[in-house]
Amino acid sequence: MGRRILAPGALVLFLLLPGIAAFAQTTAFKPFELERLDLNPGAEGSLVVGMGELLEPGHFRLSAVGHYAHRPLMLFRQGRPEEAVSGRGTMHVSAAYAVMNWLQVGVQLPVVMLQSLGPGAPDPDAPKSLLLGTPTVGVRLALLTQDAQGGFDVAVGGDVGLNVGNAAAYARDDGLRYLPRVMVGRRFGAFRTALDAGLMIRPGGRVTDAGSDIQDELGNELRIGAALVSTGRRMRWEVNVRGMVALSKQPNSVELMPGVRYLVNPSLEVFALAGVGVGKTPGTPLFRVLAGGSFGNVMPRRGPGESSVRCELGLTVSAEECPDMDSDKDGVLNITDRCPTEQGTPDRKGCPPRDTDGDGIEDTLDGCPAEPGPAANRGCPVPDDDGDGFKNDDDSCPSEPGPDRGCPVKDRDKDNIPNDDDACPDEPGPLERKGCPEEDSDKDSVPNRADSCVNQPGPESNLGCPEHETPLVSITAKQLELRGKVYFEASQARIQQRSFSVLDWVARVMIEHPELPRVVVGAHTDDRGLGDENHRLSQRRAEEVRRYLIGKGVAAERLDARGYGSDRPIDSNATSVGRENNRRVDFFIIRDSEAGSVAPQP
Repeated sequence: MGRRILAPGALVLFLLLPGIAAFAQTTAFKPFELERLDLNPGAEGSLVVGMGELLEPGHFRLSAVGHYAHRPLMLFRQGRPEEAVSGRGTMHVSAAYAVMNWLQVGVQLPVVMLQSLGPGAPDPDAPKSLLLGTPTVGVRLALLTQDAQGGFDVAVGGDVGLNVGNAAAYARDDGLRYLPRVMVGRRFGAFRTALDAGLMIRPGGRVTDAGSDIQDELGNELRIGAALVSTGRRMRWEVNVRGMVALSKQPNSVELMPGVRYLVNPSLEVFALAGVGVGKTPGTPLFRVLAGGSFGNVMPRRGPGESSVRCELGLTVSAEECPDMDSDKDGVLNITDRCPTEQGTPDRKGCPPRDTDGDGIEDTLDGCPAEPGPAANRGCPVPDDDGDGFKNDDDSCPSEPGPDRGCPVKDRDKDNIPNDDDACPDEPGPLERKGCPEEDSDKDSVPNRADSCVNQPGPESNLGCPEHETPLVSITAKQLELRGKVYFEASQARIQQRSFSVLDWVARVMIEHPELPRVVVGAHTDDRGLGDENHRLSQRRAEEVRRYLIGKGVAAERLDARGYGSDRPIDSNATSVGRENNRRVDFFIIRDSEAGSVAPQP
């Protein structure tokens, strides 16, 4: 369907009513306009036939055409032809301007440059050069416009010929002339067709005063034009047929006018036409040729499915404007090229090899070109429905997030130890007890591992011992810490009596904590004296403490004696206090995993 364009009805009536009034005029007269050629001022399609298509709003076209007509006026006396005008050269100047998308105005001015009179001329003395013809002004109103969905270009118009030309040179009618017309056109791919029909209303009468045996009648007539033109190219051709059906006694005639036109640049077009005429109507030549040029907005507009003429001119255009070209020279036309600005290959539809996501699969074969994925999954990532970092293919529990091969950790007692590794899966416990709860033999809420009095309840602040007792040993994960000191006789291994209470507590704790597999008794000296002697002294002191503890009931296999001499100081030996601190005995716990190793560093 076309797009309707409204036009003021008053303007149409202005063009048609004067013509209708003049239609009845038949007054005899001798002055007449010989020229039958009128140009299409806008010339969007054909140069001489209106096609229903107007210029774009604000565009203009100015044309100058040189025209030669051979034997345009022949008088027939009793069937014998007589040359009245043997040849005529005319310069036609025309202009058109689109005021709006539905309104175009135009003007034509013919000037007879030179004409040659024959023996049958009505007035042998008529002037022969630089003679003004009949100026014509006109208007065209667009009613419909073809669009991408189809339809037709339809326009109506009217031309008025002013009787100001040279009457003596057969260049003016004896009054105004009118040509109301209807123009219809349509595009068919690379071609356009058109039909132009108008009613020429002009003063009638005889050309000469000769007798009635001469056929020289003029009058109103129906003018019909048809055209077939090519589109979308810098070089275009057209074929025009123009005919006349007489509405008076004058004979009919028809002309065939093929032509070619070439766009030099966006503002200049040149063209040429030639034609032959058949018929006895005054003004119909045996043949005619014309050539000229147009200036202004002369570039043909792009029709549906066409390439823009700008492509051939080498102007900067998008690939979309040139569907029939190969902008990137890769052998794939723009209309089918998915990458019209990058050279590619036909099998990739004009695109170069591309792997956007870097997964080793070309985008043309990649089901997910923006996301990396394995070839087995057509380049798409394997989904991870539960978002636990394990792809569904590798997730043993694809609908439940979890770190264990994609499955959640099963921990019934919520002690952060998986059931499979929990020795007591239904009771919370620490990792060092393999998930089993802490033992608390005396039920004082102090676990055995930190309770210095396992069999007697007491507060945590007193290391799990009754408040009336003062525990001298506390249990840590690495050692038994003394709240006192082990003293020896100077330079001897004999334990002083004041140290018995501390050692008795060590024996008590070890006996009450059978889970402590082994304890290293480490003895240390300050740095005074010889190193070897210090080692020997510290070793004897460690063994003396071990014997004391065994004597108190601690199993011998749970005790190991180590003398370190002055190798492991915990304070400075530069002061007496520091040296006192370095002379010490410590008790480090050796777990099963540490068996065979030396006692840990303090």
